[in-house]
Amino acid sequence: MKNAKLALVGCGVLGLVALIAPFAGGSLLAGLLEIDAASALVHLAIFVLPAAMGAFGLARPPLRAWQSGVALAACVLGVVRLQAWDLALHLPSIGLRGVLLLAALVIGTVASVATLLRPEA
Repeated sequence: MKNAKLALVGCGVLGLVALIAPFAGGSLLAGLLEIDAASALVHLAIFVLPAAMGAFGLARPPLRAWQSGVALAACVLGVVRLQAWDLALHLPSIGLRGVLLLAALVIGTVASVATLLRPEA
């Protein structure tokens, strides 16, 4: 179960790197802040929440069901908001940022489902 918690933290950090790092010109987060600050906060929450829930689970075991649920909700919001199906279909043309976002969403969703279905004692 520790591996799933580490995966939650890792996917959150990976997603944040994809948002903040300036790939091919500029940061995705900076562009979102210029357009709509609320949208930028939602995109941050998509990756901060799973990382925080995984870190809480590592710091004070066991990982509670509500923490797994929060991580899963954030990952599902990310799948819908970032349209992961389009990212997957256009993988060769989206570049490294899209690959990192897709990997973070898939790993985070699988890890949060695993922690929700197999709770710790």
